[in-house]
Amino acid sequence: MTDEFEAEATRKVSSLSPDIDLDTFAAAFNIFRASTRIIQHFEATVHRPIGLSIAGFRVLFTVWVMGDMEPREIAHLSGVTRAAVSGVLNTLERDGLVERAREQTDRRLVTVKLTKEGRARLEEAYQEQNRREHDVFAPVAPAELRAFTKTLRTLLTARLDED
Repeated sequence: MTDEFEAEATRKVSSLSPDIDLDTFAAAFNIFRASTRIIQHFEATVHRPIGLSIAGFRVLFTVWVMGDMEPREIAHLSGVTRAAVSGVLNTLERDGLVERAREQTDRRLVTVKLTKEGRARLEEAYQEQNRREHDVFAPVAPAELRAFTKTLRTLLTARLDED
């Protein structure tokens, strides 16, 4: 099922060249649209109401899952740019949700850890987000959801060469 926007986008990109692969276009186009829609929904209904940005939630979630870590590792795993992580950490630290500490063996390195309040806020946010995740994926049959997740994991393991 295509909507008017997708149909028009398909028409436009197909006019660029006869070599355009419309199946991969449709897949990428819809992954981007769906992820943007879901992220905006979670930020508006879950994260902002409890005082977090989507980037703040992603940083907190990453540290919660992986434990104390350096900002460069947080950037890599959370999908937040290294430049943005610093600003996000400033906000989270100001709000008492994370603490940064210099390593004793190498003072150039900083480790980030969740505070008690940070852990509580993250757990509250994720429980509400999971309720929303359930609603988002409710129209998809369980077997289809598992197959979709498997496909996404395949995409996540594919190497993307940067130009």
